[in-house]
Amino acid sequence: MRIIQYVPNELRDERVNVALVLQNPSHGYAGLRKRPYMDPLLQALWPAIDAELVRLMVQEIETLLKPLNKSTRKGPSRLLHEAFDERSLPTYLDQFNQSYGSLRVTEAKPVRVAEGESFKEKLHQLFDLYIRVDDGRQRRSNITKEVIQFQVGKELDRRGAVYTEHAVLKGEFFENKFDVARHRIEAVDSMAHIISFDLKSIDTATTQSLRLLQSVDDLLSADPQLFAKYEFGVFLQAPIHYRQHRSNYDDALRAFRKKFKIFQNLDDEPGLVSATTRFVDSLASDQGFSAVS
Repeated sequence: MRIIQYVPNELRDERVNVALVLQNPSHGYAGLRKRPYMDPLLQALWPAIDAELVRLMVQEIETLLKPLNKSTRKGPSRLLHEAFDERSLPTYLDQFNQSYGSLRVTEAKPVRVAEGESFKEKLHQLFDLYIRVDDGRQRRSNITKEVIQFQVGKELDRRGAVYTEHAVLKGEFFENKFDVARHRIEAVDSMAHIISFDLKSIDTATTQSLRLLQSVDDLLSADPQLFAKYEFGVFLQAPIHYRQHRSNYDDALRAFRKKFKIFQNLDDEPGLVSATTRFVDSLASDQGFSAVS
């Protein structure tokens, strides 16, 4: 994922996200989604600029990538000669940092795409997260895993913490994945996962919970001294907008209680910042999850 920004003044760090690009070289995919009603927004912020020119430059990049924006779903990677197209490489966008004036493309950031999920679906999901436009109707959006991950990553970066996203630990039978990890030299490493139950379908949250529980069992089978080296945490989003899933959420709490430090957000999105504070503080600290009561 890379974000295209309009940056009229780099010294003052003035910038606005105008488009988002998702690329997957192994599947030959690239797609761009731009901010709607870009002209009046830019004109209101910077009256002297040529907003139409900015929009046309973004549209040119969109046109170049459009042939690769297909409803491809994640699956087995294609052979190199089948999938290769330089437009699907993140480095392809670097040229626009030099030739497009005040347009800047951010550094590439890895994004997890679920098995069977289409890249177009992920593109729209990321667009809603990074460039979502409020239509004025005050809609109440459910809190997804991606929203929490963004908030956690932003706060860890703000604290200057060194951490790993999408960490993997090899167990007896599986490669066990965790959303975020903090490695320490003189203390145990922290491994954590994020699960949202605030979804219309409960299947995703239930599956992720079962996999996480199985991951620790698999790791413990491979190393009986596991808990002397690692501590495990889970951040759970309660089903605020889908209260019919409350019993499933309570079942997950009971299942995680024995082997995991549990962090929760029991509020709507405005409460997410304060709810993630304990989680982020413990990851950023030298003491880990034991730093919080």
